[in-house]
Amino acid sequence: MLFLRKTAHYWITLLIIAGMVGLVFLNLNLPEQFRHQDEFAPRWVAAKQWMNEGTSPYNREVFQQTEALWKVYGYNADEFSQGRYLDIVWNLILFLPLSFLPFPLARAIWMTITTLALFFSIWFGFDLAGVRFHPIEKVLIALLITLTYPGFKLILNASILPLYIFFMILGSKKALEGKSTAAGIYFLLSLGMFPLSLIMAVFFAVWLGSRKDNSFLSIYLAGLAFLLVTSLILFPGWIAEWFANLVQVHPNLSWVDTPLMRIAAFFPGAYRPLAISLHVLTLFVMLVEWYSLPESEERQVRWKALLTLNLMSLLNPSSSAVYHVLAWPGLFLLFNFLDEKWKIGGKIASWTLLLILLNRFWTDFQNTQNWSSIESTIVSILLPIIALIGLEWTRWWAMNSPKPLIEEQKF
Repeated sequence: MLFLRKTAHYWITLLIIAGMVGLVFLNLNLPEQFRHQDEFAPRWVAAKQWMNEGTSPYNREVFQQTEALWKVYGYNADEFSQGRYLDIVWNLILFLPLSFLPFPLARAIWMTITTLALFFSIWFGFDLAGVRFHPIEKVLIALLITLTYPGFKLILNASILPLYIFFMILGSKKALEGKSTAAGIYFLLSLGMFPLSLIMAVFFAVWLGSRKDNSFLSIYLAGLAFLLVTSLILFPGWIAEWFANLVQVHPNLSWVDTPLMRIAAFFPGAYRPLAISLHVLTLFVMLVEWYSLPESEERQVRWKALLTLNLMSLLNPSSSAVYHVLAWPGLFLLFNFLDEKWKIGGKIASWTLLLILLNRFWTDFQNTQNWSSIESTIVSILLPIIALIGLEWTRWWAMNSPKPLIEEQKF
């Protein structure tokens, strides 16, 4: 036992490496059984073409080679990109190392990155909510959410969005801890989720600025300027090319389909005015909560951050389930409230609600076999609405209770 303790840093590192290698091999084999949509190929081809031939990622040749690659491996195009590179150009940096590897191996590695991003987004979501769960309970919840529907679909489709959400969740956690420079860097890395990541960046810039801490805003703006200048040097005219590609794939805004629009669709006769009203109301609620940010204490800012993340999950433009990750921390706060209030009964209620939600998502998938990035209405709106109700229910407890019941774990 003493030997194991003394050598823990060695064998734990070896176990982690072995686990990562095993996960990569698993992800190499999974596509043999599940070949549906793919979000990785356009980015891999764009990076490879630029490295080998200096081709712009927005060039039609990238689209043609992506289609050829999908034909060879049996994948389908995802609805949003339809085989074209539609990311901001500097996101290409993430895929440059993988462009040197064969496509199946590179995709398996990216699936592994997506898996880890989902797991640790949930893990740091506990910290963001300031909840106190046993580590084993946290691992179980994070694994359940990551490996059940819709998490496993995001992994099999090799989605890039979980990585951006991970950076945004981690950046929010660092900002609440007062680590402004680290928070600014993480929010810079989450720019691929523009404009939603920008909303949270403004949130923390306002709060930290009111505390005479401008390092977050400084590092964020300096990094943004650096990325913009270097991208224009390396890819002259990329902004016009990106916009042309986007307009070619989506000539209008018919692709916009937020969860709030799904709610409005329950009332077809009043759909348009109701959809507009819901979006305006959501933004109004967000701004009202932001109004008192400069005077807010850390407990209050934490609750406001959770509310903002949850409202952003309702504003996501494509009703993709990846934005569920933004709503989970708000639900974790409700779980912690139930634990504090009813002890064992609260724990049972929390796990019952969690399992009911995951089972409902799985049942919906079994009925629809939906492998696309566009979710059904029930999957899109159920979690954010329950989390929103939970946040409002725990508002006074989280922000103004005489005894601070939320204690942030220190790491």
